[in-house]
Amino acid sequence: MSRQWHWAWWCSIGCIWILSSCGNPSPTVVKSQQGQDSILDALNAQILQYPEDFIHYVNRARYLGQKEQYADAIRDIERALALDSNQAITYYERGEIYWRKQEVKLAYQSYQKSIEKNPQFSDGLIKKASIDIVLNNFDQALDLLDAALKIQDTNPIPYYFKGRLFKTKGDTALAISSYQTAVELDPQYYDAYVELALLVAAQRNDLAEEYYKTAINIKPKSIEVWYNRAMFLQENGNRNVEYFGRALSCYDTIAHIDTNFFGAYYNKGYIYYTYLKEYSKAIESYTQAIKAFPAYYQAFYSRGLCYEKMKEKKLALEDYDRALAIQPDYDDAAIAKGRILDGK
Repeated sequence: MSRQWHWAWWCSIGCIWILSSCGNPSPTVVKSQQGQDSILDALNAQILQYPEDFIHYVNRARYLGQKEQYADAIRDIERALALDSNQAITYYERGEIYWRKQEVKLAYQSYQKSIEKNPQFSDGLIKKASIDIVLNNFDQALDLLDAALKIQDTNPIPYYFKGRLFKTKGDTALAISSYQTAVELDPQYYDAYVELALLVAAQRNDLAEEYYKTAINIKPKSIEVWYNRAMFLQENGNRNVEYFGRALSCYDTIAHIDTNFFGAYYNKGYIYYTYLKEYSKAIESYTQAIKAFPAYYQAFYSRGLCYEKMKEKKLALEDYDRALAIQPDYDDAAIAKGRILDGK
């Protein structure tokens, strides 16, 4: 453990000792930062009615953390610890608050403390394992996830993180197997379907299309999955020409969800220009991309290529000049401009 970790650890322990030595905390009311809040009012009422019960402080801390009222949330956790410092859930919720604050080391320590207090506390096991995966502590993470599955073997979340672990290690087969188990246990597990789709898409496996469709059924307005699906279809259109049409439909859906998502218009133009050789439609798409993002110099350049293909050299030159005005060191546009000026 680094010196910084030691310092944060002893500071947190010191805070707990100080609070414990001062006796039980007085009940407090936390005011909403945004006016009336019926949920917060109910949580306050529970604390006022049962001031000696740590769990009500934990519940309010959880809610305040979700509302990004972190200072108040941490104070509630400290009050809960002063009332009872042996509850795994309190340390876990402290970890969740630190995680939301992106204070990963403190979160990690809190999750560790939760499973020290209760080795059967599966939420703590899983969250600590998730960080261990990022730290490349693979053996430790796997032990934690296996321990969580011994507690409840039908919990899909440890299988999901096993998938993440094996994916990080480069074991695609085991990663796919783990994600598949996760979705078998929870057919609505969106993140697992997305991970499955990405892995099989990298293998150019058409099963990716089915996984993307399932993810879309779960979250119909997820631009992430619509875009990933479109890219898979676009990149595999040479194997199945129907895929280009499906990709275009995906980009249309993205544009409907978010009219300012200029990448969807640009990629439509790319399909029309590169694969379908429909230059007029490509121009329309690149023009939409430019309207959504006027500084999109790549779109000006790509539209210029379309005009050049259509023998509209004056219009092509104008677009190359626009691209260079935005990005003067854009070599592709400079070369294209030189090609026209040289009459090549």
